[in-house]
Amino acid sequence: MGAARDVVPAGARFMRTTAPAILLYNPISGHGHLDSWNALFISLLLKAGWRVCAATPDAIDLVARLRVKGQADSPHLQILNWHPSPRTLSERVWGRLRRLLNPLLGPKTDAVQHDPRFLNPDDFARRVRMLRKQCQWPPEIVFNMYMDMYPTTRQSWQLFDWPKTLPWAGIRFVPTDDASEGYYGLRELAGMCFLDERVRNRYIEVLPNKCFAYLPDITEDQLPSAQTDLLSEIKKRASGRKIVFLGGTLGGNKNLARWYQLIAQMDPDSWFFVQIGEMFEDTLSEADARELAQIKQRCPENLFIKLAYLPNEAHFNEIIQGSDVIFAVYRDFAISSNMPGKAAAFNKPILVASGHLMGQRVVQYGIGRAVGQDDISAMQTALHELVKPSTTRRGCFEAYRQDFSLETLGHHFTQLLTECIHSSQRS
Repeated sequence: MGAARDVVPAGARFMRTTAPAILLYNPISGHGHLDSWNALFISLLLKAGWRVCAATPDAIDLVARLRVKGQADSPHLQILNWHPSPRTLSERVWGRLRRLLNPLLGPKTDAVQHDPRFLNPDDFARRVRMLRKQCQWPPEIVFNMYMDMYPTTRQSWQLFDWPKTLPWAGIRFVPTDDASEGYYGLRELAGMCFLDERVRNRYIEVLPNKCFAYLPDITEDQLPSAQTDLLSEIKKRASGRKIVFLGGTLGGNKNLARWYQLIAQMDPDSWFFVQIGEMFEDTLSEADARELAQIKQRCPENLFIKLAYLPNEAHFNEIIQGSDVIFAVYRDFAISSNMPGKAAAFNKPILVASGHLMGQRVVQYGIGRAVGQDDISAMQTALHELVKPSTTRRGCFEAYRQDFSLETLGHHFTQLLTECIHSSQRS
């Protein structure tokens, strides 16, 4: 492949009579930090001179996020009409297709029946065909903001009827080690983004005909203009005690058993713990469930719990800024997280698990401590150390912010898109 595979400088692609156009496809809304990432990617593309056709299930949420960034009324932005829900669309089209194919294929048709645990790849293709007709500017590429919710088997993608000559790419937060996902066999899939450089390098070796990019795991850092009632309540209850924060989507990987056990071991007169996020109890371990059941029966006075997703990320950020330490000692969590970015953004030390990517980054940059995911004693010691004044940690936070910045993300992202477009034009 040689020089033909070199990444094209971002500016070179934009030197033409019209700005490049993209259809940014956000398949899920209302969970975790996916909506903030969607708005952030749109913002970066607009700043880079792209024209963006944005498709998302919750256009109102997107407009509100872009209004904060001053880009809701950009002349280079078009928010598309999402139309029917994926499930309704899927059931209707799949039922019609099944009636046509069953006499010919018989029971073999069941091999490609959609697994309801995942998003339907065929819905993605059909919806893009529909959305493409609405686009004010013909998109040169489609980008899917959350590939992790799609099945990975080859059978799941065998009926994927994608518009010819329209390349697409996406971002995968939890990729496989062997690049075995069924969609990599599709000609129109041009590339994929990852949050781990090692994964990107491995995929380049395994699939040299596709384009891959590493994106730094960045985060939003906006704060509300005035202190919210939520933070006021937390501060009042903490009453001067050190605040330790655990937040985000609360599932099996958040290590709730050790979190509650740690709280039980800390001096309640000196420490206050805050837990905020949407809980998914069906993903918890047996130990998590046991500890949670005890908390439900009798919640410690020094533990504040709000089991809800905070759609306004500025409010989430405010709680972090008002805390003293971030707890992120996740269980068997091998992938990237934006919590170190939150720590760096608000100069708050973070406690993470050792042995994985988060631990390596936190130790490398010196923005916190890494301990064994089951070592309660080490967690206690680390918390006491992290709340002590540090003369060097502020520089560590700054170094992390520079390497995991919006500018770096935007540069890597637009380069990938440009390379994907050029690669599809050559093939």
